[in-house]
Amino acid sequence: MFRKCIVTAITTALFIASYTCAFGSNRQVTVTLPSFPVALNELRFDNNSYEKYPLLVYKDITYFPMTYYQSNLLNLNTNWTAEDGLIIVRGNPEIPKEFLYETPTPNKNNRTQVATVVDAKVTVNGKVIDNRNEPYPLLIFRDITYFPLTWRFAVEEFGWYYTFDNTAGLNISADNFFYTSNVQTPSAFVNYTNMNGDIFTAGIETHYIKGNLRVFIKTDTNRLGPVGWNLYIVKNGVETRPDGWFGYFQGKGPLFTVDGNYIKTSYYTIPESRDTHPCQVSIETGQII
Repeated sequence: MFRKCIVTAITTALFIASYTCAFGSNRQVTVTLPSFPVALNELRFDNNSYEKYPLLVYKDITYFPMTYYQSNLLNLNTNWTAEDGLIIVRGNPEIPKEFLYETPTPNKNNRTQVATVVDAKVTVNGKVIDNRNEPYPLLIFRDITYFPLTWRFAVEEFGWYYTFDNTAGLNISADNFFYTSNVQTPSAFVNYTNMNGDIFTAGIETHYIKGNLRVFIKTDTNRLGPVGWNLYIVKNGVETRPDGWFGYFQGKGPLFTVDGNYIKTSYYTIPESRDTHPCQVSIETGQII
C-alpha cells in the first residue's frame, strides 16, 4: 500500500551534501507555486518558475523545503536514517554553516504541481509528528520533505521570525551565521555561466544575524577590480558601511569569524598593495573597534 521514496543526494560541482529523505504515501494533493516575493534571511528567492525546490502553497499556507542548504540558511540541522526517519533540530546560531544556491531547473515549473503527504517518522526537536492528524500535513515534493509555515512550526519549533504583506511578500529570518562559497579561490570571487551562456562574477557572502544586529560582507568585482565598502553593519534598522575592502584574498569559507562579543575580519585600504589590517565589530553595539 505504501511505497518508500528514493533518497535524494543534493550535489554540486565541488561539494556533496547530506541526504534529505522521507517516506511517501499514496495520498497526493494539488499544490501551487507562490505568486508573491520570498526572502529567506534577506536572500531573494523570487524565481520560483525555475527553482529546483520552490516554496509551495497548500490550503493557503506556504510550505518550506527541508533541503540541506535551505535548512542551513535558517539555522536547522537535518538528518535521516532508515531506522529513525527524518530528524530536525535547531542549530547553533554561533556556528558558521555553508549555504549554496541550487542549480535552476532547465524547464520552467508549472504553476500547479502534485505533492504527496508524508507517511513516515518525522521528529522535530525530539517530538514525533503525527502527520495523519496534522491540519496542514507535511508533504513530499521532488523527494524533499516540505513543512507548513504555521506559527507552531516556524516560530515555536524553528525559532524563525516571519512577516507577510501583499507588496513585500514573505520574509523569513532566523538568528544565524552562514556563508556562501562555491570554489576554493584566493580572490574570493566565483566566475560562472548563467542560463543564457553569459559569464559573470558572483560575490561570495558571509552573514551574521543576532536579534536587531545584522553584519555581512559581500565580495564582488567589476572591470576595475575588487569592489570596496562591502562590509554592511545594520543595527536597529540603521545601516553603516565603513571605508575599505573587507574580506578579500581569502580561501574557501566564511569571510569573518565570531569570537565572543566580536566579529573579526581583515580589510585593505589599497587592495593592490595588500596592506592588510585587522577589523573588529562589536556584536553588542554594532560599532567597529
